[in-house]
Amino acid sequence: MNPADELAPYPSPEGRATEVAALAARVGGELVEYGTSVEGRPLVAVRVPSTLSDRPRIFCGANIHGVEFIAGRVAIGLLRALADGDPRLVSLRSQAELWVVPSINPDGYARTFAAGGRGRLPHLRGNAHGVDLNRNYPRPGGAGPSWLPGAGSDRPGDATYRGPHPLSEPETAALDRLFGAHKFVAAANFHSFMGTLIPARVTDRRAYATYRRLCRTFRRAQPHHRYFRLASRIFDTFTGEQEDHQHHVHGTWAVCVETFTLFASWRQHWRAPSVFWRFNPRDPAPWLENDVSGVCAYFTAALQLERPPAYDRGA
Repeated sequence: MNPADELAPYPSPEGRATEVAALAARVGGELVEYGTSVEGRPLVAVRVPSTLSDRPRIFCGANIHGVEFIAGRVAIGLLRALADGDPRLVSLRSQAELWVVPSINPDGYARTFAAGGRGRLPHLRGNAHGVDLNRNYPRPGGAGPSWLPGAGSDRPGDATYRGPHPLSEPETAALDRLFGAHKFVAAANFHSFMGTLIPARVTDRRAYATYRRLCRTFRRAQPHHRYFRLASRIFDTFTGEQEDHQHHVHGTWAVCVETFTLFASWRQHWRAPSVFWRFNPRDPAPWLENDVSGVCAYFTAALQLERPPAYDRGA
């Protein structure tokens, strides 16, 4: 079967690029190439300037894992809602400059599309080096690797292989430079498919309480599925994830958003025909509506806060 038919309604890499460029033009934004992937594909952000001068910056990134196409659809959904005049986005634009990266891992997206979403998860999840980009950031404070499942592996070929060293991959290194250059106040990083909000790991009470309020604000704005917050000051651990790096190194309020719920995935397919259809809904529309609403509320609340203090780059 043709991948375009097998993965519909999700677009090809070329179709997605055309869509993003058209939306950037509609909102008066610009395409910013902030780096290149392992296989030489451009790493592209859409910068949407604020309607007011000297506004803080906010960041929305998605598709750090190649197979998670729905994540990118939500990021693009933000741009489409703004282009369509959604009053929440119009208001947000008056408060901040918005940066959107629809595909942090374009090589993984292209490989997943070419395979029609079929194959082993490690092959579809990582970048062209087989690295899980969301385990490739430095662990703040020099924290050692965790033994917890999913926390990251040193073995190539594993789904959570963290790479030879932190920021070893051009995709994460380029984002680190982008984060350092633009000092984002808040960030939302979209994934699938747990139906959860996972804030940056923090141990101080004040920051932990702030994230609790931010996640509650996100949840309350979701019209269909309210995601639960997954966080603990005691049992959580640093795994080299993007939101931890954004918070502790770059002073950004950052949260991982796991779009699409476990229950919805299993209800859609008790036995999914491919890995792809375990991670992505057949109908993206209600999930876009659900999560665009939530992230607008989250960003609006985060913009009322001072940036958290940044620490060291870790190890």
